[in-house]
Amino acid sequence: MTIQMSKFNTVLNGRPAAKEAILRIFQIVNGSIEKENVILDFSDVEILTPSYADELLRELKKKYNNKVEVINTSSMAADTMKAISD
Repeated sequence: MTIQMSKFNTVLNGRPAAKEAILRIFQIVNGSIEKENVILDFSDVEILTPSYADELLRELKKKYNNKVEVINTSSMAADTMKAISD
């Protein structure tokens, strides 16, 4: 299942905003008949802060047992993702 992260905003900033996105993603995934990896598509996301990314990925990986994939990150978002996944 692919989630377009730009639908949450093009500026993804802060843990409170990430917590809101997490709850919505749980609703989307749990309501889906597809039971495959959760793919986070960061197309059109301009800014992704480390706090947002950390909160989002930590909770999603905890719930979906590391079945979370990240695609289409800009160079800024890619650097953030690399930093928090190390």
